[in-house]
Amino acid sequence: MMRRLNETRVLRDPVHGYIHIDLQVIWKLLDAPEFQRLRRIHQLGGVMAVYHTAEHSRFSHCLGVYEICRRILNEVPGVTDTLDEFEQTAALCAALLHDLGHGPLSHSYEAISHIHHEAVTCRLITNPEGEVYKILTGENPKLPAMVAAILEHRSGCALLEDLISSQLDCDRMDYLLRDAYETGTSYGRFDLERILRTLRVKDGRLCIK
Repeated sequence: MMRRLNETRVLRDPVHGYIHIDLQVIWKLLDAPEFQRLRRIHQLGGVMAVYHTAEHSRFSHCLGVYEICRRILNEVPGVTDTLDEFEQTAALCAALLHDLGHGPLSHSYEAISHIHHEAVTCRLITNPEGEVYKILTGENPKLPAMVAAILEHRSGCALLEDLISSQLDCDRMDYLLRDAYETGTSYGRFDLERILRTLRVKDGRLCIK
């Protein structure tokens, strides 16, 4: 049984209204140094030199991805019938931590370092000396390996991986809305509520009704 907070905590968000947190492990992960570092990583790299309001961070984006994942778990028929409690918690952790390995200027840094942020993310999650690893194992010793497996597409559960990285994933749904909002542009906007209302699980995969 995953431990829950005494009450649901909320963080105000310009895209989703509120980010809702009721699991202790998620609340603790917010304070991990590896996650707090994302406050200093621009979501769109150097784009703020063109769009002066595009100052948003990977920190806010990761919270948004978590919130969409949480809503799918709570609102989409068939998801909780397919995933057990441990898998649901792993999905939420993967959504929150999926960009943990981004460097300065986000994707631009990958072109310089020749290291993909996904690889760094999984190293941070599975590093026994790291705070994220300690928080995850404090909840369940199997959690770090499961979160990394989801991000590396080797979890053995297609639905878990669909939620985090697919053509219809929580990551894409947040950054399209968030980037459009922060740049003041109209392209990228879509009806999130309509998509959430029409999502279903079919043969273990996430799809549109």
